[in-house]
Amino acid sequence: MSSHSGVIYGVIFCLISAAFDVFVAYLTQSINSAIVIFYCFISSTLLFMTISIFKGVDQLISKVRKNTLLVLIVNVSILLNWGGLIIALRFLEPAIVGVASVACGPAITILLSSFIDKDEAKTEKLEIIISWLVLIGVGVMLVNSFLGNSGFSSTSIQDRIIGIVSVIFGAIGTVLYTIFSKKLFKEKWQTYEILSVRSILMVVLSFFYVAISDVSLRLDIEVILPMSVLVIVGHLLPIYLVLKTINAITPLHVSLLFLLLPVFTTLFQYLDSRIAFSVESLISASVIVSLLIILGVSKIKKTNRV
Repeated sequence: MSSHSGVIYGVIFCLISAAFDVFVAYLTQSINSAIVIFYCFISSTLLFMTISIFKGVDQLISKVRKNTLLVLIVNVSILLNWGGLIIALRFLEPAIVGVASVACGPAITILLSSFIDKDEAKTEKLEIIISWLVLIGVGVMLVNSFLGNSGFSSTSIQDRIIGIVSVIFGAIGTVLYTIFSKKLFKEKWQTYEILSVRSILMVVLSFFYVAISDVSLRLDIEVILPMSVLVIVGHLLPIYLVLKTINAITPLHVSLLFLLLPVFTTLFQYLDSRIAFSVESLISASVIVSLLIILGVSKIKKTNRV
């Protein structure tokens, strides 16, 4: 697959995911997050597991046995990534969740890749400085959110803490998923094979949570249609697109491309009447994205020199 196709897949993913973030933020006000997680991931697991079995179940079993550790890490990264994202969207402004979840990506990718992927070029001083500035900027943005200086300030302090912790876990999960999915592709995994096994831990834990709590998996009639749209358009399509993107371009370029996500999210979020315009959020997002662009240009230039 060409890198140009990867970029196109990535842009479409960002557009759909931004709408997904805003929609989930609205939907989880009336539906428990665990139910949203369960229906999204049970549907994708069953769909892609069926495809994998049809294509050759013996081949899938063989790959799982050979790459058990990688599959486990990908499952944990999905738990952190999507679990953190959906919970964070319940308590924080979608634009803040979008910025925090992707802004840490390039910075953490640079820091982690030197330990995880030995093929990555050595990190330069400028990249380290910008990476830390990005992380500090995200920290300041999250502190502002904690203090109520955002477009979504009707939540309690406890809710904001949960949201902030969740978005941090989500950002870490995003980076780990990108890096280790790339490793599975190097081991000759197909996109549908990764999607068939990557969410098993998420499904099991969300079902276990629902089973031991007083939450019911039954959906009210008026929620069935929104949930179906969320599952099909907001979940199944994006997870396919993101793996296509990861397969076509490098982890750093994936992180940089995903900078479009908070831009789209900021535009879409004002369709939700609960969210007010926030100067603090806009300034923070602009500064962080600018730093990331500088970081990306620096990294790409260095890679081209090598």
